[in-house]
Amino acid sequence: MSLLAPTLIQRICIMLFLALQAPNILNAEEVRWIRTPDVVYVGTPYDLISKMLKMAQVKKSDRVYDLGCGDARMLILAAQKYGSKGKGYDIDPERVKISRENVARNKVEHLVRIHQADIFTLDLKEADVIPLYLLPEMNTKLLPQLEKLKPGSRIVCHQYQLEGIIPDDTVTVTSYEDHAVHTLYLYTTPLKRNVASGERSDASIKAGSRN
Repeated sequence: MSLLAPTLIQRICIMLFLALQAPNILNAEEVRWIRTPDVVYVGTPYDLISKMLKMAQVKKSDRVYDLGCGDARMLILAAQKYGSKGKGYDIDPERVKISRENVARNKVEHLVRIHQADIFTLDLKEADVIPLYLLPEMNTKLLPQLEKLKPGSRIVCHQYQLEGIIPDDTVTVTSYEDHAVHTLYLYTTPLKRNVASGERSDASIKAGSRN
């Protein structure tokens, strides 16, 4: 019994099917145990997520990177509300699985990718927006990577600021979900270091008059 060669329409249908499956394939990369996570996951309340995305002025053309994405709620809301693309990273294999399930459940696989990775090894240069809810020492450890972000990138920290960096905006919010007071910090790259009294920053030196 011979098989008929696929028609042009059939070939197009196959190509479309494979294209639609590509996000699922990318999101299905194998997860494994790498090391013990640095922190126990605590999700940011949804009303604060909305505030963080608004502070960062997220738009459709932005690429949002969530470091320690947990259950992907930040990326899902950004995709749903603004149509922005996002990448989520978590070292915990269980968190990666949960995030991928939530992305699929909310039908944003075409916009959001979830990867298992150690966030301190990532190249973040392509990110436009990075929301952070990490401990102070983790924020400090991330600084060398954050300082390599392209100009105009926005970082929004929940509760813990970037030590030694001057925020562009600071907002205190009471969440309707947990009724607790939270502080949000907005930073725009290039980051502005808090120069000690009596010292001159690189920017001031460049702006100074020539003798």
